[in-house]
Amino acid sequence: MPGGLLLVTMQPPSDMEDEFNDWYDTEHFPERRALPGFLSASRWAAVEGWPRYLALYELDSVAALETPEYCAVSGDRASPWSQRVVPRTQGRRRIVAAATESSTPMLPPPHATARLLAARYSGLGDEAGRTTRNRTEAGPADIRTYRAQNDLWLLAAFARPVMLADLIGTFGEIAGRGATFFNLYVPYLRSE
Repeated sequence: MPGGLLLVTMQPPSDMEDEFNDWYDTEHFPERRALPGFLSASRWAAVEGWPRYLALYELDSVAALETPEYCAVSGDRASPWSQRVVPRTQGRRRIVAAATESSTPMLPPPHATARLLAARYSGLGDEAGRTTRNRTEAGPADIRTYRAQNDLWLLAAFARPVMLADLIGTFGEIAGRGATFFNLYVPYLRSE
């Protein structure tokens, strides 16, 4: 079972969208998927919510982000293209999180997922993650929870299309805490 998650959100300026997707598709994403400890990688586009793009990397542990291979392509060692594109994005959030005990094995792959809910709840303990397993009335195919400092992150994969408004009653609040991030995504597909 994956022990960690790297979750990244960002949105390029509209005049840079094509270059952003070229960079992500041809350089950044393949480079990250090939790193040791990276078990799966997927890109998502927001149906509702902002920023537009979400990248998820399931990790064997958060220590995958400390390997020499990862360090060799990150931060000030990133490619010139990365150093050009990343600073121009908006809404960039990089979350490193550990899987909670209540998490299931890996999320279904994007081709088996019609919608993905990403939600963050501040100030919740790991026990709150266990309560999400009982929230099946909305029909998720799978629910994963992760701990990032004082936040609980929830990823709920749905095999059928759902609307964000339909999920608020089920996932908008956990253990008395409202979600501080609540976006709905579809698998990223590049249109030519």
